[in-house]
Amino acid sequence: MQVEPEIAYRNVEPTPAMESQILRGLERLERSHPRIIACRIMVEIPHPRHATGNLYRVRLDITVPGHELVVSRDPPARHTRETARTAIREAFELARNQLREQRKRQAGRPAVSEAPLRGRVLSLSEADGYGFIQSTEGEEIYFHRTGVPADRFDELDVGTEVRFVEEVVDGAIRATSVLPLSRRGRSDGSRGVPDQDLGEKGR
Repeated sequence: MQVEPEIAYRNVEPTPAMESQILRGLERLERSHPRIIACRIMVEIPHPRHATGNLYRVRLDITVPGHELVVSRDPPARHTRETARTAIREAFELARNQLREQRKRQAGRPAVSEAPLRGRVLSLSEADGYGFIQSTEGEEIYFHRTGVPADRFDELDVGTEVRFVEEVVDGAIRATSVLPLSRRGRSDGSRGVPDQDLGEKGR
């Protein structure tokens, strides 16, 4: 990154864990797009409500050659408890997805897959109905509940192997026709990013 990242907080007391999550996000962001010029990060609690737990908004302003990308991870629609680290991680995942799409467009690569691809659910937000798939080629692709046929979104878990196709939806690349290859992923019902990477590459 050509310019030192700017990190700001509003109504939030930063912690070492939050700062560590931001640094990890920045490292992965640069691996997705090595020509990032600058990045500004804002972590805020728009409506402090200590009695029932706070919800976080994370905004990233990313500058790359010829383009400025603004990514805003807003609080969940449902009033639920969440951690700042979760909000930060999801914001960086959204940013990485958009940066990859932008690089694909610049490289002139086709944005729609003609045949089903395979991958594994990398992260999942049940409350908001979306997640990310890691393809067998290592790319992370966003998907929404509406892209999972036959109401099978609830069968997905972190680590679940899936097949899917890539399509352009509202100008962005998404995984659609997402179907689990087995009835259930991980039996512990955990949510997050698994430690292991996908194994052998292939579609």
